[in-house]
Amino acid sequence: MYYPEKCDLCGDCLFLCPYEDMSREEAVEQVRELLEGGIPPIVGNCVTCAACNSLCPQGVNPFHLIVKRQEESGVPEIPQANLSLFENLPRVPSQVLEGKSDEVLCLCSVGDLLPGLFDGPLFRDLTVVKGGDYFCGVGWLHLGRLTPFAETARKALANLEKLERERIVFYHDDCYSLFASLAGELGLEPSFKPVHVIEYVLERLKSGDYEIGKLGLKAAYQQPCASRYTPWKDAWLDELFGLLGVERVARRYDREKALCCGSPLMPRDRDRAMAIKGKNVQDAVEHGASAMVYLCPLCVLNLRKPASEANLENYHLLQLVDMAIGD
Repeated sequence: MYYPEKCDLCGDCLFLCPYEDMSREEAVEQVRELLEGGIPPIVGNCVTCAACNSLCPQGVNPFHLIVKRQEESGVPEIPQANLSLFENLPRVPSQVLEGKSDEVLCLCSVGDLLPGLFDGPLFRDLTVVKGGDYFCGVGWLHLGRLTPFAETARKALANLEKLERERIVFYHDDCYSLFASLAGELGLEPSFKPVHVIEYVLERLKSGDYEIGKLGLKAAYQQPCASRYTPWKDAWLDELFGLLGVERVARRYDREKALCCGSPLMPRDRDRAMAIKGKNVQDAVEHGASAMVYLCPLCVLNLRKPASEANLENYHLLQLVDMAIGD
C-alpha cells in the first residue's frame, strides 16, 4: 500500500500538509527518517486524513507508511476504549433486509447513525445490508493500524460476495473507497461493481422519473477523508449539486485542501480537534456559505454543533436530494 522506492525526497507530502507548518528541509528530513524506519514527529502529529497521499506527486502513498510506523511504535497513544470499539464493531448484529430490486445498499456499521436518510423513494426497493459482517475496517487507519484494517477488509469482502449481486451501492465513503480503490492494493478483487451512493442517486435523478426543484442554496461541502482515495467522485458531486440547484462555494479548505471534521483527533487531542473544526467552519462562513453539507455521518455528528453556532444550517447530502424531489 506504500511504495518507498518511488520516493524522490521532494518533501511535498509534509511540506504541503494542511495541518503542519514545517520548512521543505524539515519535511524532507522527516520523510527520510520515515523511509529509514524511524519515528519522526509526524508519526505522532498526523491527523490521519490521508491528504499526503494526494499531495505526493510520485504515488508513494506516504500516509500508509506513517500508519505502519504508528502501528509499530504505538505512537500516538490511542485510548483503549477507542481500540475496543473498533474491535467490537464486527460483532454488531447484522441484517439483510430483502427488497424488490437486485441491487444492494450496504450501510456498513454506520447506517443507523442518522435515521431516515433512506426512507425516500430512491432507496425503497433496494435490499439493505448492515451490521458487523459488513464493517469495512477503513476506520482502523485513523487509529494507526494497518494489520486489522487488512483483516477486516477481507472479511467484509467475503460477506458481500456471499450476496452474489452484480452491483452493490455503498453509503459510507470508507466502504466505497475500499472496494473501488484500496482493495486492489490488498490483493482483493471484488466480483461486484462498487457503486457510490452519489453515483446511484445521479443515475436515478437523470432517469427522468423525478421532478427536481432547484434549492437555491449556497453550501460548503465537508469532504470525507476517504474521498482522497477516489478523486474521480468529485465530478459526480459537482454534477449532483448542479441538478439540485446547490452552489458549492469556492473556499480555502475544500477539494485537495479539505480539512477533516476532527473526529480522528478527538480521542487523543481534543483541543487540536476543536481548533480544526473552528477553522473549517469559519472558512465556510467567510466564503459566503449558508449551510454545511455532509456525506459521512461522523462528519455530521462532529461538525453540526460548531456549524450551528456559526449560524450555518446542516444538511446531509441525501436530505438535500429528498428536499429537491419534494419527498
